[in-house]
Amino acid sequence: MKHSILVILSLILFSCSSDKAARFEITNEFDADYEDFGMAFRRSDLEKKIDIPEGKLPLAFEAGVQLPSQADDLDGDGRWDELFFIMDLDAGEKKGIEIEFSDPADYPDFDIRTNIRFAKKGDEYKEVDYAVRETHAENTITQEAWQMEGIAWENEKVGFRNYFDRRNGMDIFGKLTEEMVLDEVGYKDNPGYHEFNQDWGMDVLKVGNSLGAGSIGFMYKDSIYRIGDNGEGTCEVLVEGPLRSIFRFKFTDWQMGDQVLDVTQDVMIQAGKYYYESKVWYEGIDIPLQLITGIVNMKSEELHEVDAGEHYKAFYTHDKQSEDGTYMAMGLKVPARAFVGTSTTPDEGAGITQTYCVHLNVKPERPVSYRFYTAWEMEDAKWKDSESFEELLKGI
Repeated sequence: MKHSILVILSLILFSCSSDKAARFEITNEFDADYEDFGMAFRRSDLEKKIDIPEGKLPLAFEAGVQLPSQADDLDGDGRWDELFFIMDLDAGEKKGIEIEFSDPADYPDFDIRTNIRFAKKGDEYKEVDYAVRETHAENTITQEAWQMEGIAWENEKVGFRNYFDRRNGMDIFGKLTEEMVLDEVGYKDNPGYHEFNQDWGMDVLKVGNSLGAGSIGFMYKDSIYRIGDNGEGTCEVLVEGPLRSIFRFKFTDWQMGDQVLDVTQDVMIQAGKYYYESKVWYEGIDIPLQLITGIVNMKSEELHEVDAGEHYKAFYTHDKQSEDGTYMAMGLKVPARAFVGTSTTPDEGAGITQTYCVHLNVKPERPVSYRFYTAWEMEDAKWKDSESFEELLKGI
């Protein structure tokens, strides 16, 4: 069974009956209700417990009621690798889960609650699943080549995008609707996404030369290097489903000082959540490093820390930092075992600027995960209150 890095492992209890039936038990041992709680079962783990029928896809049921599910082929070999499903769990509640199998033609359609948009302007806005980055492109070239200047992703609550060039920045779309809208935003004659007073929302963040909304770098010999500012970069869509979507950045032959390495970053967004989750690892050198992620601080006065328990560290800003002058919060939740400390970059100069940085210890070929959260006052008035955002960061 695969757990998100931010799921408390004691929350999940696994059981399997002696007749090898696909039955599992999930217990919420905490004093909090969880909505849209996501679970992923690996095929390789299920195969140890049950016989999996070839050519069929798994579905999850609770007390005979079908749960929203998707079967994901993560490695592109034509066979599903993970069953992902979501459910609500009340405090102290125990649920029995059964897995059944369906012919692909009969697999049900669930409400679309996540979306990826990766479309080229020069080819009639054709969507692609894989592309090589214009590594040395100027910003204007990226704007001319891509509908969103790169890949964009969303759920009902929030949207994000990546600048698919040497900036490698992460940006935020504030949403005023639960509909999936990014296929149309910035499409041909539609209004620009920076404009105020649009029905769907707007681009709420100014990134500049910062790490924006959780972009990445490495610290080496007391200097911070922006990952992807040289070498070759690619982006590949791994999964685009109703409940979660996943894509992968690969940065090859990236030079950091006197070192050359390869870096991989997987990005996942799940239905109903105010965050995306990022998993990062590197290869090609044998030395440990510090992964740097961060939050732009152009319009914020302080980086706040939240008591997120012994397993996690959480940090956030909460100010009138949306481009329309309203309140917006941005936060990072990271594993405590990897946490080193925080720092602040200069406001100007070469390299990364105007960023609150969070430092994480990482080792070669050992992935580390973190979540980037954001919430906008215009989406829900409760986000004017920083305490509401703190409670969000304390959850799972």
